[in-house]
Amino acid sequence: MPTTSTYTETRTRTESVLDQFEIFLRYTGVSKKIRTGFLRGIENRWLAAIGVFLVNGDGLRILEAEISVDWTLHSDLGALMPTVRTDLPGWEGGAAPEITVIGNRFGRKAQELNLTPRAWARFTSAIIADGKRHADLCGQVGVVFRGAPPGWASSPEERSYTVQDLNEVATTLRQA
Repeated sequence: MPTTSTYTETRTRTESVLDQFEIFLRYTGVSKKIRTGFLRGIENRWLAAIGVFLVNGDGLRILEAEISVDWTLHSDLGALMPTVRTDLPGWEGGAAPEITVIGNRFGRKAQELNLTPRAWARFTSAIIADGKRHADLCGQVGVVFRGAPPGWASSPEERSYTVQDLNEVATTLRQA
């Protein structure tokens, strides 16, 4: 009797979230130094969102890509579905389609404009509420305590997507 074997890749939900952030940051073209600090923040669940942006000659934002995670939803979903298949239709190299599209779109634009991506991180509300811990963790993540990205060149248009099959992760693209 003939048999058929198929390869299925399953990761823990937390590994999958971390993978999406890592792949997103690679696609956007941020430096390894930035990626390392930000991924430490995600792995330790200190961060709720990461954004990468480009500025024009006046120092104003013209393009921004964001990836965020809802850690409460992550915990709830993890209790129900602790693993995620990463060989789903549209997933390439472990990346969800939404991550691939937004990350690549941003990275291509940065190369086209010959601009170096800059980045920001948003800590969880629990960490923000503890000023001393927030200040300490900013140094570990590699951001300035209470720093903020520059203003926009013009009011941005925004498109947001929830990652299918990993509903606690979302991406947003903003363009002036």
